[in-house]
Amino acid sequence: MNQHEDNSKKPVLVNFEPALRQIGTIDCPICKTRTAVFLTKTNRPFLNCGFCSARIFFNGRESIRLLKRKMQPLEDSEGNPKFRLV
Repeated sequence: MNQHEDNSKKPVLVNFEPALRQIGTIDCPICKTRTAVFLTKTNRPFLNCGFCSARIFFNGRESIRLLKRKMQPLEDSEGNPKFRLV
């Protein structure tokens, strides 16, 4: 194969999308650093603190209710929440 043939190929545009959906932010209960709240593949909220490496999953109704009270949801350009926990 000739080198000139390899250079003639057009580059492919790659769109990177996050693996998990971010739904808001909350203070880490361990170190109090502001951190993101994500949804798992089964739509359960959890936080993964980048400062202290704590991973906290919110599985029960009461824990999700407390998360709703403390979490600051992400908003779209119109000021509406991007996602609502049920």
